[in-house]
Amino acid sequence: MKKIKFMLILPLATSLLGCAQLGAKPAMQPSGMQAEEVKNIEPKLMFELMLGEMLAERGDPMSAYNLLFPIAQATQDVRLAERSFQLAMSAGFAKGIEQSAALWRTLDPMQASAWRVGYLMALRHGEVEEAISAWQSYRKVSDLSLEDDLKNASAQAVQATQPEIGMAFFQRLGQLYPQDWSAGFALAYAANHYNQPLLALEALEDVATRLAAPLEVYFALANLYIEQDLTARGLAFLAEFMAQNPTQWMMQERFARLEVKAALYLSAKQRYQRIIDANPRAFTSLLSLALLELELGELAQAQTYFLTLSSVEGYRDVSHYYLGVISQSNQDLEQAKRYLQKVSHPSYYLDANILIAQIKVTTNGLDAGITHLQTLQPSNNEELVKVLRAQAIFYGQFSRWDQALAHYQLALDLAPDDLPIMYGLVMVLYEMEDFEAYEVRAKALVARFPDEPDALNALGYFYVERNINLDEAQDLLDRALAIDPDRYHILDSRGWLAYQRGNYVEAEAYLQRAWSIRKDDEVLIHLIKTKWAQNQVQAAKALWQDYAPLFPDNLLLQNLINELTGN
Repeated sequence: MKKIKFMLILPLATSLLGCAQLGAKPAMQPSGMQAEEVKNIEPKLMFELMLGEMLAERGDPMSAYNLLFPIAQATQDVRLAERSFQLAMSAGFAKGIEQSAALWRTLDPMQASAWRVGYLMALRHGEVEEAISAWQSYRKVSDLSLEDDLKNASAQAVQATQPEIGMAFFQRLGQLYPQDWSAGFALAYAANHYNQPLLALEALEDVATRLAAPLEVYFALANLYIEQDLTARGLAFLAEFMAQNPTQWMMQERFARLEVKAALYLSAKQRYQRIIDANPRAFTSLLSLALLELELGELAQAQTYFLTLSSVEGYRDVSHYYLGVISQSNQDLEQAKRYLQKVSHPSYYLDANILIAQIKVTTNGLDAGITHLQTLQPSNNEELVKVLRAQAIFYGQFSRWDQALAHYQLALDLAPDDLPIMYGLVMVLYEMEDFEAYEVRAKALVARFPDEPDALNALGYFYVERNINLDEAQDLLDRALAIDPDRYHILDSRGWLAYQRGNYVEAEAYLQRAWSIRKDDEVLIHLIKTKWAQNQVQAAKALWQDYAPLFPDNLLLQNLINELTGN
């Protein structure tokens, strides 16, 4: 679970505790006490004190604590109580931390660190009201601001506290300080840590609505909107803040991300450009803009941005990878290989080499691509799945369906919920004409991903093509188009369904729209047949004459007019 990126201020005494780190030993042992510092101590206790400090110096704080804490109790010496606390902390001994802190508080009621331990330990025991009482005592002696203390509390308390206890504690703090934004901020931090991001959002939105909240509240909100894919909610809530703060570039960058998620590409591009114009070294925004241009198919502009970034440390690998992608799209395969071979960062190395293998398949044949894939050494299952999927795709390109199926199945064994792999396997079954297995797998795909348009289309078009279950096919395809109304192949499926039912006017409307989006040979065949069925013979022939030459390898299309005329 991603967390809100809060900026926390942790004072030294608090960072020693950390409450969640009670079992961890600091790298450096706390400095010891000299025996002569303790007045009126009996010789036996003096010896035990010296022995304890010797054990601490040798790296055994637990044994040292067991010797020193009884001395602290016997002498009621505040320095020994503090020293015992340090040793218990160093040993990660929770009971000792609690005991020594309690003694320390008794002997020095103004000691903030001891009271801090009090409320954290009360939370550890699930005692919310006792924790609140200790917190209030702590606040009376704390040198920190309320804001800093609340932030520190959120960072420390959540680590070792059960969610219901932690949430109850921070809700009570919110009641104690309703006019302080940091109380809501701390509640949001805790909620997000406990995997309750919507509650975290509500807390932050409440703070931003009621109080004069600082930038970090809005920054945390933006991160949550992005992470939780609450795009519309984020755009609406943050709009006024963005308008009032046009030069808060960090927030402008986050808002641009939301715009991209909402497909508001022009607005996002303009916002990224303003960020870059104002901050020429805003390389992350430049990368985002380059990726956006790439997504929009503006390859030349994207290439310009990536070339700029390729000379910037920390951005070279990602830039070389996408420059390789662009060069491959431009059919400059040798240049693509040169860029991709420069990639060394683990985040991009495997993907770059899969693209190199794909280029080798194109230029040197299947064996060359497979051989290159076999030289790769995946470091985990996720990487192995990528390699297996690439092998399956390559085998499929050469109609070696048995090997493609075998590699998809190996990948699916490792990643049983991976949509592209499940979809690829289903398509292979179709090519193998194993229609019984195809239908079973396609149904499973729809059941697993009921809102995935391509999954719905895979089953719907299968029914249309076989002219069976047409009512179910219409439901599947209409659902797919409701999710993505501009996906040309689904429009084609829906048009062909209307054709199968004899609704030629409806069919032509769907198919014409699909053809306007993508000049695809399958759509062209369906559109010509639909026009022919409506006695639009000349229009059908003209369409065939104009566009059939674009698809010389599609023999069905090349012979379509002869088929329709019965020649």
